[in-house]
Amino acid sequence: MRTSLSALCAAFLASMYFRSYFGVVGPLISDELALSPVEFGWLASAFFGSFALLQVPVGIAFDRFGVRWPMASMMIVGAAGSALLGSSSGFLSAFAGQVAIGIGCAPIFSVLYYLGRLHSPDKAGRLAATVSSIGSVGALISASPLSFFTAEWGWRAACWTAAAMMSGCALSIALSLRQTPPARSALQTTEHGTWRLPHLLYLVPICFTLSLGGTFRNAWAGPYLTDVFGQGTNVGAVLTAVSVFGIATSFVLPFALLRWRGRRIVTATYVVGVLSALLLAFSPDASIFAASAGLAFLYAMGNVHPVAMTEAQALLPNQVRGIGLGALNTLVFLGVSASSSVFGALAELHFSAAATYGLIFGATAMALAIALAVYVVCRPKAIAV
Repeated sequence: MRTSLSALCAAFLASMYFRSYFGVVGPLISDELALSPVEFGWLASAFFGSFALLQVPVGIAFDRFGVRWPMASMMIVGAAGSALLGSSSGFLSAFAGQVAIGIGCAPIFSVLYYLGRLHSPDKAGRLAATVSSIGSVGALISASPLSFFTAEWGWRAACWTAAAMMSGCALSIALSLRQTPPARSALQTTEHGTWRLPHLLYLVPICFTLSLGGTFRNAWAGPYLTDVFGQGTNVGAVLTAVSVFGIATSFVLPFALLRWRGRRIVTATYVVGVLSALLLAFSPDASIFAASAGLAFLYAMGNVHPVAMTEAQALLPNQVRGIGLGALNTLVFLGVSASSSVFGALAELHFSAAATYGLIFGATAMALAIALAVYVVCRPKAIAV
């Protein structure tokens, strides 16, 4: 069991690394390959697009074949994608590499699936939290350590090294994970009564915007900071601080849930996110410290992902729980992919740097505000979480 937990931790760490690494290597790739802002936006969104579109198919594969072989096979594809990106000479090959990396990271939700099939819900939750906490170090590795590595050996060497890391993770998954039992076939109702699809619709805007702040940490923070505050800005240090804040707040969340209901935490988080985006929209060039704080708050919004998924689980019967959660998880990453592409289109308008990023943060504030309004107004009153 310890071996399988170690393999899951390593896989989760690799996934967190690849979710965030583009914030450091993306601008370097863009400069060397002479990408336009639109191409940069598409390249940044390719990982999240393929990641998102595979969530439901991966869930179906887990139900049919178990976790071990689908996960190991897809991680091999991800390793090949990282190697392809490191060898790319133009946009198309780089885009294909990013898509393949997204395929390799798509099965990471197997952590909850796998542990939930082998253990009681309470024990599975504790083990999943442990795996998530250790794996979140991947976001730190993709900040200052990655900046140092690319400064010394270049972004291509970083991609090849990550490919080797992903291959090792795939091997450990294949060798250590046990076969999971088959999915339950009996249709059950939730503790709140008969399941109805419309009950979940209020979560759609929330899921679509949950990781919107992560779009900046994962791709657009680098261009924003260097365009607005100058090429000498220590982007790696800012991204490290943002990552540390995000990880620290993730450890606070379980204690907050002991005192407040998940609904209040999600609502408060979105209020803070809207305010942070508005402040950056009106004053994107106020100071590097204000920019770092705003980016940190927006990035930390993603920590309420499990709280929102807990609400969804309360409304889903066991028979369709995997597909339902996979569908909602698809929206999370489609939101990241879509927002990065929209940001690229806005950057192509050729305004001043401050005006461009003010517009981008303004669009972010609007999307978060709409999601918050739908969540507060349309949320079913009977949900206790």
